Amino acid sequence: MLKAEREGRPRGLPEELVVWEILLHLPPKPLLRCRLVCRSWRRLTSTRAFLHAHHRRQRPLPFVTGYDIDHGGPTFVDFLALDRRDAAAPAARLQHVARFSDTAIFVKDSCDGILVLSGRRHDTYAVCNPATRQYGGLPMLAGFTFMGLYQHRPTGEYRILVVRRTMSTFDNISYHVYTLGSGDMPRCIGWWQWVAGCPPVLFNGSLHWFETLGDKILVFDTTAESFRWMRAPNIRCKFLFETDGTLGIFGGAAVVDIWVLQDYEREVWSHKYRVEMPVPEIRGKLDEGDNWEVTVFSDGGHLLLLVEGKQCLLYFDTDGKLLATFQHDGHTPWMTAVMLKQSLVPHAFFPLLEDNLDSFHFSILKHQFCGHNIIFQSYVEHALLVDAPLVLFGATNYQAMGNQ
Repeated sequence: MLKAEREGRPRGLPEELVVWEILLHLPPKPLLRCRLVCRSWRRLTSTRAFLHAHHRRQRPLPFVTGYDIDHGGPTFVDFLALDRRDAAAPAARLQHVARFSDTAIFVKDSCDGILVLSGRRHDTYAVCNPATRQYGGLPMLAGFTFMGLYQHRPTGEYRILVVRRTMSTFDNISYHVYTLGSGDMPRCIGWWQWVAGCPPVLFNGSLHWFETLGDKILVFDTTAESFRWMRAPNIRCKFLFETDGTLGIFGGAAVVDIWVLQDYEREVWSHKYRVEMPVPEIRGKLDEGDNWEVTVFSDGGHLLLLVEGKQCLLYFDTDGKLLATFQHDGHTPWMTAVMLKQSLVPHAFFPLLEDNLDSFHFSILKHQFCGHNIIFQSYVEHALLVDAPLVLFGATNYQAMGNQ
């Protein structure tokens, strides 16, 4: 008992119970603060077994980008995540995940907490994990068009699918695969006469994209490295998402139709919901007329609908009932098609890619990382002592962050 008190452990609670039944259930930031309690907690919560188990328990969070208009185009500033558990707070706020300054950065995709970022022209790329403060550049992908990020199941490697056009037409589109951490150029795996214009949904070991002009979904088997088409419901402006262990698809604004894939092999879809949105209430909340869009996502088996407006997001259930209004006291929030599942698992490929930030558009990012060493200590090695959002590449000063 005296030993437990000296080590800072709660009296009367077995260490294994504390770690696997309490700490395992915490979000990343509170978990890292708890690691300061005693050396044994820090040691036990730093093992790969614990970190992987902790990642599996994290909820995929909708990724929101806060932006402002500068020099004729959107200058993206804040990366935010929306957790429906925060809706019960008296003043619900979006969670800061990362902050950028003047550089236009776009989120292309996310897998296991890893983000793929692109520059303004979408032809230079970088990767980062906001939770572990790991980052790296991808100059070998310059000139390629990004398609998707995934983990290759047989090897455990993280790979990026890209395309390159050899002519101005769609007749010569070559697909390539790059393994994160490799010094080799992307490997050509063949040709396919279609390029996606949206982030994919990774499900059942395959990447999925909807085809906007037809009732089809393009499927890329990440193990066999082969393509095929899948049938999709006939609805306008459809968007894919993952829901409760299957695929979902939705379309519409004032009236939102939601379909769910019942049988993956037979490609059987079921019309799950038709949600009539409370248009007068939305107009009153946003004061933007009919200039708004709806995004559908799944959280713990619950289908939720988000309507974006200036400075806030409206959060509805499938009955069209307003559940909460999430405020963002900054730039206008814009919903992305990316879901972020935070992870504290460190990856060996990041140190191999750090020096690559000296090249191309992302050279400024490395300078800004190094300019904030006190902020960018590894989440795995240190716990933050201030309640502040993570600043990845921004020029925001440390004192100002702590007041937000």
